[in-house]
Amino acid sequence: MRLFALGLNHRTADVTLRERLVFDNQSLPAAIHRLTELPVVNEAAILSTCNRTELYVAVDDIESSGVHQSLVGYLCDVAGTRSLDLSSHCYSAADANAVAHAFEVASGLDSLVLGEDQILAQVKSAYGHAKDAGATGIALNGLFQKALEVGRKVRTDTGVGRGIHSVGAAAVELASRIFGDSLDGRTVLVLGAGKMSEVTARHLQAHGSPAVIVSNRTYERAVDLAAQLGGGAKAARFDSLSDLLVSADIVICSTSAPHPILTKQTVAEAMRRRKMREFFLIDIAVPRDVEVGVENIENVYLFNIDDLKQVVDTSLELRRSEITRAQGIVTQGVAEFLQWWRSLEVTPLIVAIRGRLDGLRADEMARVRSKSPHLDEDDLRSIDLALQSYENKIAHSAIQAIKSSAGRSDGDGRADLDTIRRAFGLIDDFRENPK
Repeated sequence: MRLFALGLNHRTADVTLRERLVFDNQSLPAAIHRLTELPVVNEAAILSTCNRTELYVAVDDIESSGVHQSLVGYLCDVAGTRSLDLSSHCYSAADANAVAHAFEVASGLDSLVLGEDQILAQVKSAYGHAKDAGATGIALNGLFQKALEVGRKVRTDTGVGRGIHSVGAAAVELASRIFGDSLDGRTVLVLGAGKMSEVTARHLQAHGSPAVIVSNRTYERAVDLAAQLGGGAKAARFDSLSDLLVSADIVICSTSAPHPILTKQTVAEAMRRRKMREFFLIDIAVPRDVEVGVENIENVYLFNIDDLKQVVDTSLELRRSEITRAQGIVTQGVAEFLQWWRSLEVTPLIVAIRGRLDGLRADEMARVRSKSPHLDEDDLRSIDLALQSYENKIAHSAIQAIKSSAGRSDGDGRADLDTIRRAFGLIDDFRENPK
């Protein structure tokens, strides 16, 4: 079994492309099922966040199976076009490299905001959806369980998550730069009542904003979030959005709507009622909440999730010294996982070789007993011990060769293992079961 990962993220694709490849919790089960239906895929999981969409699969073969092309084709289908050239935006990794990538993602080392505190929960959720869909087995179960372990260790043992460690925090930092270090006297409207909205609103309060208004299509969720926030936070019904846009100084959008909720027409009307007073929109949703072109309206300043990079880069400098420590934890985790992974393959082979040699020795002893009835038990015991000694020498050489071959991640190492299986007549016993 081989591990393979393919995806795109904030480094390889802008938000315009990423938002076409987002899977929400409702669409994930069907998407995972479609992924496992690909002939090359045995196990599958999908990690989909505002900054990345990644496919993790377990396959029988990588080099000749066309797994890369199959997964790119799958994403093209999701995006709704086969003409879209996704290859130039995708990255991929196999085996040890795929493991390292998964662990770096779970640790927040591959995030837009270094050390962000939400990615670990997102990885856990991705694993849960795949497991609930019956799409994981020993390979991906082991991979994700170890990834979560490594991610937790990075957070507890390093300071990589200090400072700005979430997209919401970066959005608030941008808002404070627009209006100064404090947001005193400003009214901030938060659209959406999910985790991202909660994180954003709490950072807004920490920056001195006395007026935080939460609005959500499900009003009860907005009420709950406002109550949790305290400090004068209020809930507002979504059907009063047009009035809310007139009174707010800053709007931070982070809903899960599949289409824009702030259209050019809606914002233009709000600006007319605001008498063209400056209006700042920070859209951290993927798919985007604000329609393309709104930024062209006079006195409207729109920032999307990709615009947070400058804020993130500044924060990164404060925590760069922690990256080496975090990377060391990831490297150790990869080594531990690969040791376990290789044992899955070599242990059954070693046991099978021992069983084959024991069987040959037993057959030979039966032949000796049949052809030499005059030998007493002491003689037979001596012969059996001699055969055991030869058996142990053969087994030792085979085991050393197995461990050496298993320690290599290239195709030659796997070819060597197949040669050993053939030498002991075990090749048919270790063929992958057809899907």
